[in-house]
Amino acid sequence: MLKKTVYRISLVLTLILLSLALFACTPGGSPGDDSDTRMVVDQAGRSVELPQRVERVVTTYQPATYLVFALGADEKLVGVDLASPGLEFFRLLNPAIAQVPGVGSKKGLNLEEIAAAAPDVVILFPGHDSQSLAEQLEAQGIPSVIIKPESPELLQEAILLVGDVLGEGEQAEALVSYYEEKLAYIRDRVGEIPEEERPRVYLAGPGGVLSTCSGDLYQHYLIEEAGGKNVAEELSGGWNNVSLEQVIAWNPDVIVSLQYSEQGEPEGIMADANLAATRAVQKKRVYRFPSNLGPWDYPEPRSILGVLWLAQKLYPDLFADLDLQQETDLFHEQFFGCTFTELGGRLDGNA
Repeated sequence: MLKKTVYRISLVLTLILLSLALFACTPGGSPGDDSDTRMVVDQAGRSVELPQRVERVVTTYQPATYLVFALGADEKLVGVDLASPGLEFFRLLNPAIAQVPGVGSKKGLNLEEIAAAAPDVVILFPGHDSQSLAEQLEAQGIPSVIIKPESPELLQEAILLVGDVLGEGEQAEALVSYYEEKLAYIRDRVGEIPEEERPRVYLAGPGGVLSTCSGDLYQHYLIEEAGGKNVAEELSGGWNNVSLEQVIAWNPDVIVSLQYSEQGEPEGIMADANLAATRAVQKKRVYRFPSNLGPWDYPEPRSILGVLWLAQKLYPDLFADLDLQQETDLFHEQFFGCTFTELGGRLDGNA
C-alpha cells in the first residue's frame, strides 16, 4: 500500500511540475497566463501536448474503451476499436456507441479513419508498434497517449493518466481508491498464507485449455492478487500454447477458463479423460469467469471484480461473507450509473 501511495503522489507531482513548466514557456512566463494546451506524460514516458479540454477521443483496443466508459466520458468517443460497437455491455450503457466508427485493433489501425474522426487525442494500446503509430499520428497533427496497464500498479497508473487526459480526475481517483480497497481486503485475508500452501492455478486462455497466460500478462497478476500461484508464471511473451503433457505435469489445484476461452466450459474440461488425473479435475475445482457482460480478466477497471471472484473460488471459507452479486451491483452503479442486474447481468454457472 505504501508503495502504491508513493507512486500515486509521484504521478500527481509530475503532472503539477509539467503544468508549471508549460506555464513558464507561455508568453510572459507567468503562471496566470492562459494557454490552449497542456502537457501529460504517458506510460511510454512520452511528453504529449494536449488541448486544455479534450472533447473528442479515439480508443484503439477494448480495455481503453472500457476505461473511458468507467470514467463517464463515453460521450466523447468519436472512434473505437472494431469490436466495441457490437458489444452488448457498451450498447446497454450508451446505444450511440453502435454508430461510432471502428478504427482497427491491435492487429492493425486505419489511420485514415482516425484522422477523419478529428480526435483531440488517441489512446493507443501497448505493443512493439505503438511508438511508431504514435509518431505517424503526430505527423498528422494528432496527439496520442500510450497506456500499458499490464499489472495492478500499471492499471491504476493508466486510470489516473486517462482520467487526467479526459478531465475526469475525480472519477479516476474513485476508481483507484476502490481498486486499492478491494486488493487490501483480499491481502488482509490471504497475506499470511505461505507461498507453498497457495493453490496452484492453471488459466485456460483464448485458444482453449492448451493456451495459457505467461508471467508478463495482467491475467498472471490477477491470479496472484487473488492469492493463487500461476503454474505458467515462468513463461513469457503473452499468451502461450502449451502441450497436454505440460498441463498434466503442472498438475494444478485449480483450473480457471476465461469467459471467451474456446470450449472453456467447466463441464467439458472435467469430462476430458486426458485431464482426469489432475488435482483440479479430481477435486472438481474447475471454474469459468462468470459475467455474461464481459470477461473480467482484461486490464480494465472491472477486473477487480474478477480478482474478488477468483479469491472466493480459491478460498471459499475465507471469503464466505463476500456477496459477489451485491458487490458487482454496487460497483456498476457507482462507475457505470446503473447496477449489473439492471443491465441484465448474470453471474453464470458456478459463480
